[in-house]
Amino acid sequence: MQMIHKILVGIDGSDSAINAANYAIKLSKEMQAELEIIYVIRFSIGNVDAGILPVKIEEYEKERAVELVGKIKKQHPEIKINDIEPIGLPIAEINKAIDNWKPDLFIIGHHTQHFLEHLFIGSIEKKLLSNLKIPLLIVPENYMLK
Repeated sequence: MQMIHKILVGIDGSDSAINAANYAIKLSKEMQAELEIIYVIRFSIGNVDAGILPVKIEEYEKERAVELVGKIKKQHPEIKINDIEPIGLPIAEINKAIDNWKPDLFIIGHHTQHFLEHLFIGSIEKKLLSNLKIPLLIVPENYMLK
């Protein structure tokens, strides 16, 4: 059985992502594994006609990501948490992080979606399942740590 030495957790600011981050932190403590958080900032097209430039939206998202990761680090000062906030397409950026950092496990929180959104866009979980090179652990939305 392979030991887990590095855990990558993907967050997006949702409650389920924070739940997954807390689970990953607990697991990394138990396994004495390194932990890295990734928050992918999606490319933005903005709305130039309304004066909303793509770069401004991406800067705002970057600030939100750094703030959220900082909050998680502050809540768990006993564990070293690395973080990255790349800008791009989630699947591509997650795979780049996996190729560069070489984690043994990727953890995300499950997101419930509306039927039509799921039908037309598809879930990130489905896309990850068909594109990842390492095991994926999806923490249920209603899972509570004990």
